[in-house]
This record gives sequence, structure tokens and C-alpha cells, in this order.
Amino acid sequence: MKAFMKILCAMLALLCIGSVIVACDNSGDKDVSASGGTFGIVYKDITIKLDDKAESILSKLGDPKYTDNLGDCGGIGVQTKYTYDDIAVNTLKEKDGEKIHKIALLNDLVSTSKGISIGDDEASVKEAYGTPSSEANGKLTYKSGNLELEFTLKDGNVTAINYRRIV
Repeated sequence: MKAFMKILCAMLALLCIGSVIVACDNSGDKDVSASGGTFGIVYKDITIKLDDKAESILSKLGDPKYTDNLGDCGGIGVQTKYTYDDIAVNTLKEKDGEKIHKIALLNDLVSTSKGISIGDDEASVKEAYGTPSSEANGKLTYKSGNLELEFTLKDGNVTAINYRRIV
């Protein structure tokens, strides 16, 4: 019976997590979902999804404030971070080209699809998203397949929101 309840809880959690991810800003931007469960954001009328080809997204976003070459972290491929006013977008060079690998929300002007932004408290995150897949080291992590939404907390408040594809 315990095993059945764990499976049932896991299935319900996955259903909830499917609607979790990621972001909208206060101008009405919203999260989007493509076939296959890839989620992304609409930021300044530009749809950005994990695994999108980076070239077209980056050209639409325009010149970033900063560009950082992160190198080949852990042997997964060369990563580059593009920082804009409200978001940062990491790309990963793969065999079939450079793709969107991570989206980070940088300030309280951008929020998740459930209205959580930097500065909100832990209780608000849990009220919006439920029980996290893991909770350790000041982080609440919600996972669905190879997708992850992570809230970093300090003194009970959200200090960072990251959405990434795990490779």
C-alpha cells in the first residue's frame, strides 16, 4: 500500500510540475509549452524554450549587457551565458548546434507562471508549487523528467530562480 501511495503521489507531483515552469514578467508574458514537454518563457514578446536553436533567439533578444564564455563544464559542451536586463540565457554547443540550456530570472520584474518572483517567501513558493522534489542547502527544486525549476532561498526569501535542462 505504501508503494502505491508513493507512486500516486509521484504521478500527481509530475502533473503539477508540468504546469510549473517558467516565467512571465508583469507585462503579461506567460509560460509556454511545446510538444514533448519542453517549457519556456515569453519575454518581451519573444518565446524562449529550452532546446531552441540559440542563434534565432539571441538575434531577437538583441545585444546582451554581458556575455560570458563558461567553457566546457563537466564535459557536456561549451556553454555561453548571455545576460539581459531581467533574464540570463545560457546556451550549450551540441553536435547539432548551439541550443538554449538554461534561463535565469534576475529580478522581481520577472515572475514564474505561478507569480513567484525574487523576494517572495518560501511559503508562497510552496503554496504555488506544492511540495518540492527536493529541499536541501537552501534550495527548493521541482523536477519533471530532465527539466528542473529551482528556487534559491536566503533567510526564507527567494534570491534566485533558475530553470534548466539537466544533461
